Formats: sequence, C-alpha cells, structure tokens
Amino acid sequence: MNVYSVPDNRKTAGLLPDDFVASSEKGRIEVVNRLADEWRTLCQESSQDFPFCRPEWISAFLRAFLPDSKVLVVTVRYRGRLQFILPLVEERGFCFGVPVRMLRAPVNSHSCLFDAVRSASTTGEAAVLAAWDYLQKLRSWDVLELGEVPETGVLPQLTRAAEGCGFAIGQVAMRPTPLVPVPNDMDSLKQLPRNARLRGKLRHIRRELATQGQLRLRRVEQADPATLERFYKLEAAGWKGQDGSAIVCDVKTRQFYDEVAQSAARFSYLSLYLLELNDQLLAAHFGLSQDGRYFSPKVAYDEKLKAWAPGHLIVSEILQDCVARKISSYDITGPDDEWKMKWTAQILPKHKFYIFGEGLRGRFAHLLGFRLRLRLTKLLRRSDCKA
Repeated sequence: MNVYSVPDNRKTAGLLPDDFVASSEKGRIEVVNRLADEWRTLCQESSQDFPFCRPEWISAFLRAFLPDSKVLVVTVRYRGRLQFILPLVEERGFCFGVPVRMLRAPVNSHSCLFDAVRSASTTGEAAVLAAWDYLQKLRSWDVLELGEVPETGVLPQLTRAAEGCGFAIGQVAMRPTPLVPVPNDMDSLKQLPRNARLRGKLRHIRRELATQGQLRLRRVEQADPATLERFYKLEAAGWKGQDGSAIVCDVKTRQFYDEVAQSAARFSYLSLYLLELNDQLLAAHFGLSQDGRYFSPKVAYDEKLKAWAPGHLIVSEILQDCVARKISSYDITGPDDEWKMKWTAQILPKHKFYIFGEGLRGRFAHLLGFRLRLRLTKLLRRSDCKA
C-alpha cells in the first residue's frame, strides 16, 4: 500500500489537507473483496448509486473475464472515512499503436457503465483532486484509459484535474444511453411511448391478447436458477443465439450473469421481469433496480411473435410497475438503438477518457491518437470541400 497526505493546495471549504490520505492497494480480486463493505457504504453516500460501479459487480467482472489480472484500487479517506474509490486493471498493451503500461477501467461490452465512486459532499469533491494528486505521482503507468463513463460522472472531474495540471488528455464520444423519465401517476404514463404510432399499436395488441388469455408481468427478486434458465433460453432462441452473442454461448459470460444475479438478489436490487401470456413467455428483462432507477442490462423476446411487439410490450408493463414502485427513471441500458428512442428523447452521454503520462510513451500515444488524427481529419475535410 502506498500512502501520502494531500498537499496544502487541497484546502477546500475549510477542510484540513492533512486529514486527507490517498492510497492504493495492489493485488487480484481479493483487493476488491477486502474493501467491499466500506465501498458499498460509500455508494449509498454518493449522488448516483449505479449497480455497475459497486464492488460485487466489479468482482464478478474480474472473476469471469480477467481472473488473473493485476488490480489497483485507488482510495481517498478523510479522517479515516472512505470518500473516493477507483478500481483499475494494470496491463501492458498498445494504445494507438504505442506499447504502453496502462491502467484501465475493468470494462467490456457487458459493463454498461463505469465510474469512480465519491461522496456527494464537499469532502468527496476534494477527494477527487486528492486522487489525481496521488495518481500523477505514480510511476507505473503511461496511459489511463477510462471507458463507458457518464458525462455527469466522477471521472470527468478527474480528467479535468489532470488537464489542469498540464497532462494531455483525450476524449472519445461513445453511443449514449436512452433515459425514460418515469411519470408519477398512471394517467401520465399513457403518453408513453412518445411515438404515437407505437402507442396505438400497443393498445391494439393488448385488446387482441385479451381475447386469447391473461397477460401477466412477473418480477422475480431472487436468483432463482429456473427463472434465470428461462431467460437465458429465450435470449438464445433468437438472433443472439445464432450469432453466438447470447449469454449461454460463452461460459465466462454465463458465469458473470449468474454471479451478478446472486449478488443483486443478496443486496435487494435484482428485478428479473417475465411477461407471459397464460404460460407462454413473450419477453423478459435481466433487470436491476437501484437508487430510484431501473436498468435493463439484458433483454430478450420471442422473435416468432414480432407481430405482438413483445419487446415494446414488456417495456410498457415494466413502466407501470416502476410507477407503482416510485422509480423515477428507466435507463434503457446500452446504446441509443432506434427502438429505444421511440420511448424517450432524453439520453445519458458517455465517453471514453484518456489521460496520458508525461513520459515519452504517453506523449507519443497522445500524438498518434489525437493530435495527428485531428490534423488528418482537418486535411480530409479541406480536400472534400475542394472536390
């Protein structure tokens, strides 16, 4: 463990700089587990408690996809109380063709979102600066790569702190996540989806299904193996199974979602939704409900029943349940696909951030990845204009 006290320029709102202590712990998955309890407490004290930033999600990710990885967890405490935490993976690889020592976010296509966690207080804001002061003094990295980061998150603050200290940074826009504000009452819910044609179609489908049996939405909050198996089977029955991207097509992916389901159930934020007509499963969500928000990391529907729009129908039913549960926002997790934007005009912008070290390899990676690319883009635009 490396420890240092925050220097005098961290005086913020009367906080004593000597009471801030930034440190890092290196190891493997056990580092995350060792910090898990106070990490979860900090999540509850943060302004946005995303399930994807909690220790059980990071631990499941590492165990499934990077079991042998070297983990570095940066923490900042104020008077002994955790105020900031950031898990990173140490790797040697290539950044824009340059061989570098990298500290990167533990993310892949299943991660949905990633961010550091800090206290929502003024102390937490100061802790972000303390974390950067600590990171810039480490000599073990050339590039920090931070993907799937929300624009309103903590890591953009860290990146701005790095830029303010003269470090080169880079920012690449990722596809945003659609956000559906959930109304307070059922009457207002009648205005969703925002696409009027789809609203009319769903009304027609409900009338048709009412003649064939009972439409029922079930929410399962335990990691019931039989329920999970039904979800996995439905997802694999369509195009995801055909192209090999379904959960059951990869042992590591199956392990990850099984563990996430167990942890989410343990901490009371699992929401497995199943939409059934009589006993026939039409659609399902591997969902999570946390801090007044609903997330749907994985969705599935019976593709043989497209005429009934089961993917949209289950969203409509889930929104009714969200109103009853006083959930204020539905994060249609993943990129802004066309079908999702029929429900909302709001999005959560996301970015991949880079912070480049002051050494030769970091500077060269920034040059190739951003400065030369920007110049080449400008030249191509001029060429197109002349043509």
